[in-house]
Amino acid sequence: MLVSQILKTKQTLDIITVPPTMTVSEAARILSEKRIGTVVVSKNGESADGIRSERDIVREIGARGAGCLSHQVQTLMTTKLVTC
Repeated sequence: MLVSQILKTKQTLDIITVPPTMTVSEAARILSEKRIGTVVVSKNGESADGIRSERDIVREIGARGAGCLSHQVQTLMTTKLVTC
């Protein structure tokens, strides 16, 4: 499947960004509310500093326990971004 085909199935092409200081819990709430799997972490709302996915959050809860939900997104975000 082509990326263009996947994008055509999306209800919106808006990119949701969150600040690096937001808690993991708050980011999880946004993921749930928006029914999306990933948010872009950005200091300025324009350039990507990292990403945080629901899968990343579940993995961290499994490894560190629920206490990681109070950590800032920047401490757990993926910073090596691959884009297309």
